[in-house]
Amino acid sequence: MKLLLYFKTLITCVLILMASAAFSVQATEASNDQTEKKDELTAIEYLQLMQKSYKNLNYEILYLNNLKNTVEPKQLLHGVINQEEIVYFRYLNGAMRESLQYLQKISYFEQGSQPYTLQSTRNQSVFANIANFDYDQGLVSYEYIILGKGRIAGKTAMAIRMISKDQYRYSYIVWIDLDTHLPLRLDTINNENIILDQIMVVSLKVSEQLNPWLESLSNQKLPELFHLTQSSNLQASLWKVDWLPAGFKVVKDDQHKLVMYENEPVSYIMLNDGIVSVSIYISTKKTTSEQQQNIIQRGATVLYTDQKDNFEINVIGEIPVATAKRLIESISMVE
Repeated sequence: MKLLLYFKTLITCVLILMASAAFSVQATEASNDQTEKKDELTAIEYLQLMQKSYKNLNYEILYLNNLKNTVEPKQLLHGVINQEEIVYFRYLNGAMRESLQYLQKISYFEQGSQPYTLQSTRNQSVFANIANFDYDQGLVSYEYIILGKGRIAGKTAMAIRMISKDQYRYSYIVWIDLDTHLPLRLDTINNENIILDQIMVVSLKVSEQLNPWLESLSNQKLPELFHLTQSSNLQASLWKVDWLPAGFKVVKDDQHKLVMYENEPVSYIMLNDGIVSVSIYISTKKTTSEQQQNIIQRGATVLYTDQKDNFEINVIGEIPVATAKRLIESISMVE
């Protein structure tokens, strides 16, 4: 009897311990679920974290630019020196083409050409358009949606879709590395969900220290600064745009003398929505009836040429053809 009682007591203790362990596991799982929910980010928060990482980290990326069945491998080195960004970029195939951007200047080096430097405050590196975009203001033009996780360049990434709220701009899908929050892929998509342009990272290296190559470049003498002559900017444009897609603003409005127009003054208007820039040129160049309208599209970029009242109008930018057409229709002379 004593032995039977002993076994009953032992079994009861084991059952109590098992129940306690099961409760502990459930409590841990519930706690983990609550932590995961607490750590979940919204689409716009992911995008804003991506912006901070892109500007503040030291990194090297190798990426492919896939444009109309043409794949171009490129390299980007990024670093920060005394809170100033320094960016080195180069093409990896064909003739040597490189650029260095630092201290509000950008220098260009191309095989067979004289290197030169321009004054520039605008970051012109890959992903710069989405890295400099104001996503809060962008809610007027885009909706941000989390698509889910994927794998890019061997890294777990979160895919965010930026859906255009109208037919006058493209939509985008951005893949963001969950570890560093750096962008790993960017697709430009039209209204039919066709990818027009794609940038995909194949290798990403992030370091605490500045890349030694960038440090040496920061101390080298840059090519001579090229100054645009004052005569190239004559006066305000004689034309205006009466319609703009939501979010777009006129950021430049003047006249140029261009060689392609035999140095005749050409009215120039630049539009920008924070991601895309659109250039409009208006000249008195005469064209034949067969040349009056011409549309050239390469990937997401369109060149739309049309004739209006003896004036030739060219619209160039990463916009749908319908947008370029409507912009031309809305152009009128300044009274």
